[in-house]
Amino acid sequence: MKTIKRGEKIERVDDATAHNMTQYGWEYCPKSEWKALKPKKVSNKQLNTEEVSDNLSDKKKRKVRKDNKRKKYESK
Repeated sequence: MKTIKRGEKIERVDDATAHNMTQYGWEYCPKSEWKALKPKKVSNKQLNTEEVSDNLSDKKKRKVRKDNKRKKYESK
């Protein structure tokens, strides 16, 4: 895999494709530039999910769990 860029656009492509694209105005660049633009993953610990307490009814517990799950997948 090679990292190539043209202007502000940066892509990761296989070696053969990169070789062909460099003939059409693309240039090689360090992988660190591509990593800087890549979105960061958010771990479960970083999400401020509410803990389900034992004094809630079953219906409210399900609602809180559902909201936590929704928040988890919205951040991806």
